[in-house]
Amino acid sequence: MGLELSARRAYLDEAVEMASKENAAIAMMDETPRFLMVQEFVDVNDLIEANVVGSLNSSYAFYTGLIDGGAMPAGVTGETALQDVWAQEPEVRKDTTEWVYSFLLMAYQPLSDAEMEAYIEFSRTDAGQDMTDALFAAFDGMFEDISRGLGLASARFMISQEL
Repeated sequence: MGLELSARRAYLDEAVEMASKENAAIAMMDETPRFLMVQEFVDVNDLIEANVVGSLNSSYAFYTGLIDGGAMPAGVTGETALQDVWAQEPEVRKDTTEWVYSFLLMAYQPLSDAEMEAYIEFSRTDAGQDMTDALFAAFDGMFEDISRGLGLASARFMISQEL
């Protein structure tokens, strides 16, 4: 957790994030041993799919906030919003994949190979899977609530601007 928090803080600097993405792209192309370990970790924890689902759900929650707040034109419904969000899936998946690998390669760089293997092995256990599931359930619920709230607040702003 400490390594991930440090990486998130470092990612606040755009130059660090860009350098991390460049380094990850090289590691992916070269299929470095550390990239292969991170890839295994990503696969074991289904991190791409879980992050894509969370992102799309948050986007849909934002749309529903706009709709419920009365800021969307007539004809925009939950169904049309869902179609718009789903149309974003390929780009969201691409961006998510780039982010997950660049972030994890940077965050876990200080770990030894043995520590990384131990983390992968823990991730394979029921306890590891339960932990990952719990983290995603908590974060996804929080982000959906925040996104819907932002949609509602944006709708209030948009409507007040029209007056």
